[in-house]
Amino acid sequence: MQAVIMAGGFGTRLRPLTSNIPKPMTPLLNKPIIEHIIGLLKNHNITDLILILYHQSEIIRNYFKDGSEFGVKIQYVKPDADYGTAGAVHCAHPYIKDRFIIISGDVVTDMDITRAINFHIKKGSLSTIVLTHAKNPLQFGIVLTDKDGKINKFYEKPTWSEVFSDTINTGIYILEKQALEIIPIARPSNKQDIDFSKDFFPYLLHNHLPLYGFAEYGYWKDVGSLEDYISTNLDALKGRVKLASLKDAAKNSNVIGKNCKIAKTAELINTVIGNNCSIGQNVRLRNCVLWDNVTIEDNCKLTNDVLCNDVKIKQNSHIQDNVFIGDKVVVGSNVLIKSDIKIWPQKVIDGNSVVQKNLIWEDRWKDSLYTDSRITGLANIEITPEFAAKLGMIFGIYAGIKSRIIVSRDTDNLSRMIKGAIMSGLMSSGIIVIDLQTTPIPIVRQELKAGKGSGGIFVRKSPFDASKCDIIFFDSTGKDLSSTKTKTIEKMFFSEDHRPVPFQNIGSMVFPERTYESYKAHFMANINKELINKRRFKVVINYSHGITSSIFPLILGDFNLEMVSLDTHLNPLKQTRTLEEFNNALKQLSYIATSLKYDAGFLIDAGGEKIFMVDDSGKLINSDRFLSIIINLYLSLNPSVKKIAVPIQASSEIDMVASRYGTEIIRVKDSHFAMMNASEQPDIDLVGGTKGGVIFPKFLFATDGMFSIIKILEMLAASGKSLSQIDKETPKLFMAKNNIYCSKEQKGKIMRKLVEESEGTKRDLIDGIKIHFDHNKWVLCIPDSEREIFHVNAEGKTRKTAEKLVKEYSNKINYYRDNL
Repeated sequence: MQAVIMAGGFGTRLRPLTSNIPKPMTPLLNKPIIEHIIGLLKNHNITDLILILYHQSEIIRNYFKDGSEFGVKIQYVKPDADYGTAGAVHCAHPYIKDRFIIISGDVVTDMDITRAINFHIKKGSLSTIVLTHAKNPLQFGIVLTDKDGKINKFYEKPTWSEVFSDTINTGIYILEKQALEIIPIARPSNKQDIDFSKDFFPYLLHNHLPLYGFAEYGYWKDVGSLEDYISTNLDALKGRVKLASLKDAAKNSNVIGKNCKIAKTAELINTVIGNNCSIGQNVRLRNCVLWDNVTIEDNCKLTNDVLCNDVKIKQNSHIQDNVFIGDKVVVGSNVLIKSDIKIWPQKVIDGNSVVQKNLIWEDRWKDSLYTDSRITGLANIEITPEFAAKLGMIFGIYAGIKSRIIVSRDTDNLSRMIKGAIMSGLMSSGIIVIDLQTTPIPIVRQELKAGKGSGGIFVRKSPFDASKCDIIFFDSTGKDLSSTKTKTIEKMFFSEDHRPVPFQNIGSMVFPERTYESYKAHFMANINKELINKRRFKVVINYSHGITSSIFPLILGDFNLEMVSLDTHLNPLKQTRTLEEFNNALKQLSYIATSLKYDAGFLIDAGGEKIFMVDDSGKLINSDRFLSIIINLYLSLNPSVKKIAVPIQASSEIDMVASRYGTEIIRVKDSHFAMMNASEQPDIDLVGGTKGGVIFPKFLFATDGMFSIIKILEMLAASGKSLSQIDKETPKLFMAKNNIYCSKEQKGKIMRKLVEESEGTKRDLIDGIKIHFDHNKWVLCIPDSEREIFHVNAEGKTRKTAEKLVKEYSNKINYYRDNL
């Protein structure tokens, strides 16, 4: 049997360790990781190997040659472009004779691949994925199988709400040769590349071709970060992973390479020493990895650090935790290097220096930057001008030189500062910055939709936490940046392998004119002004001290409305509201609407995207009920509408309304990105959210609070009814909710138990797991994407039914959390 080893990885997240070598050649106990993989295959009698190369391929070729020194036969394939994982394997088609196994050359594992192969043969599978369990499954593909091992669901790089299990794809695949013939067929027509996880396996599932998963419980780790690299070496030292026999001499809990000189007074604990190293008197090394030709002079202290080849540390220096030093770095005498530092190759650090700042950011940014299309962090601590300038430069490099990027902000001074730094970074990468100054998000989207930029950025103070800053990214159409694009930007950000453009290519800044005028013209073209004016509405609006207060009144002036406006002055200190302040604002809205006998009250959020509503009786309409009322009103006026999209957790009241008109309800993830994508599907006339956002696709593919207010008034005018009447005519169910503490490490296990337990029941696996019971009775369990909590929502015909369901599933989650 043959094996194909994927050995083309760049290892950008392992830099500076991988600055001069490809990731598979990173040493583990003094041998390249890929050599341990070859040893594993050899132990399972697989010696006919094909290595797929790409980045720094000659280093791998020169090390292994034809493989004879390692007891194997090696052939090399180097694709001429990045064709994706499956596309790269397809390039090896001429060398593959029969059934074969695919394995990554940069993972560490001792899995019993013979058992996996036997399973594959027994099932008669076309393709088998070797599976394992992970505490944090977010970076891997989630796989769901039936009791027989047949795969029925596959989620590549899921969000927490899609973590239906902690069972993940290891990247080890067993394929029949005929599977190679399917790869070109499975490739999407609009792509040059094809990936196993994103394209090939979903194709097999869709076409009902044999695809199985085999759960193996041996050691497996994807060395995806610098911290993973240290922990994997420590695991190997402690025997947690069974590697091929080591020729290096073992001494206590350490591994020491050849030709090393270690002083008798040196203290080594859980440390790997490479070849030709010299360790001086009274040196203390704990949990360290030293590569070849490293010199550490007397009286130095290092903990949890990695030193690459030819590093020299002079006497009396102290290197704190999690420091990673690249090749040929010289550290002078009496130097202190603080924790969490990366030092790139060939740097020279003068004696008596204190190194406390370099190419890495605070801990907050070690794993990921984005939540959806947004980056949120502590103001001036995590999100600093320096961070923002680098982020702007990276986004500019991603967009391409001479691209036009639209940038805007709210009125807060923090946002002004961070936006300025982002614009500096954008210009340093050759970007033409279109500065909309203080302009609401919906107008930024409209400008991008009109083709005026290649992307956009909006900076604001977080709405419910004044200590935090949000940076929101948009693509060239004005939509939220997709997860594929944010992951690419993250990869570039962490790689550190970038530089500004030459001075002659520095970008410029443009201040466009007539932005508001074009927005207003598009706004009015989508509204029946005469219909609203005939009704002579009386309305109270709270502007939340946001930037819509400088724009919306200019539009409202064209309508025959009696208005009371609240919180209209721009006040950055009041744009962020506590929950108590938010509720008080709604109560004030209700009081004024009731006292003045007004038709409605609206609170528009500071960013101009969401609205909250009070009806003519002064009743506060919660966000779930708001959506049911709006959809009932919309369908009563547009009974021929075929489809409406709503989030998975939206009330079944909507289904009851839709059934009156034969309208299909499409359920989507509860994210603005998913809602925007739904708005572009054929026959979808309305997209509603459960957080005060409504999308009217004929106007814009995203939420716009200003337009939503006027559109609701237009529909009320057309119906001749009041909001309270529409509310009474809308079916009523009862919803209950609860939040439960749950660590990130436990979320995957809990989701797996809930999925297993609900097997065979009616359920939705769109966003979390939604289990249906009898008519209009359901429970939704969904892990929070940012916080360490589980959300449990339930709905039923009575409040008691909903609360009972919430209690039952809250107890289940508590039990799984405490006993798994």
